[in-house]
Amino acid sequence: MWKKGILPMNQAEIHEFLVHFFYKRQATIELNERGLLKVKLTEELDQKLMNRPFYWQYVKKLGKQGEPMSVTFISDESKKEEKGEWIHYGSPRLEQLFQMIFEEGRYAELYEETNQDERQALHPWFICNLKVRYQGSYTQDELVSIGVYLINGTMRFKMMDEILQESFVNVIPDYCYKIPPIISHNRAIQMINQEISLRINQKSSAFEQESMELYQKELNMTDHLFKTREDEDTEVLQKNIEEQIYNRLYPKVQLKLINCGLFYLTENRSKHMMNIS
Repeated sequence: MWKKGILPMNQAEIHEFLVHFFYKRQATIELNERGLLKVKLTEELDQKLMNRPFYWQYVKKLGKQGEPMSVTFISDESKKEEKGEWIHYGSPRLEQLFQMIFEEGRYAELYEETNQDERQALHPWFICNLKVRYQGSYTQDELVSIGVYLINGTMRFKMMDEILQESFVNVIPDYCYKIPPIISHNRAIQMINQEISLRINQKSSAFEQESMELYQKELNMTDHLFKTREDEDTEVLQKNIEEQIYNRLYPKVQLKLINCGLFYLTENRSKHMMNIS
């Protein structure tokens, strides 16, 4: 399916995510090439990501300026032997970055509103809303809403469509109590990652093939065009044009988090969600 040396779509997607993540948080991009990203962390990112509490306590006590680390992330399997940290779906580092996003304010905890005057349980669902962008021979955006029942792992797509008409409040209603989750948020995130990756791969095969054929066709035309040229700037110009073709046509899938949260639903609502075919 994929030619040798070409990034699988989910790994290319991870690289784009990393670039966006660190650029948005003012880290310095020291090297950015396909499947390899080197960043100079800010002090805040270093303290959150690199697990060096004793170092930062020490320099602060001395009244000195700390030196944040530079980190190289590798997302292209053909470059795994290079010096750096291999990052992929399900890796602890990627889950750590997702968790940071959640903690920065895109996370909510809401309760289904109920007016009953007797005690009733509210059941935990982790809901994640994402935008998937397919970019290659054409560009298409798809909104995806996934809910994971944190008691038995039931997964429901189009989750927000199912609960959109219901009322939710940010304080637990009177006479209600929460059923504690059995499945952790991190495990739910991992399950969502695996499921969304599987569905993207299944859906994207035709798009991938069409984009790769067009991408290769334009590369061949460019190569043929430059074979007849021998001036000094030919190699640089050809490389620039090939890079533009890559950015425009090479098949990529970008996954962007919109928001997520913990929603507590009544038992009847939870049963209904699990029985939807």
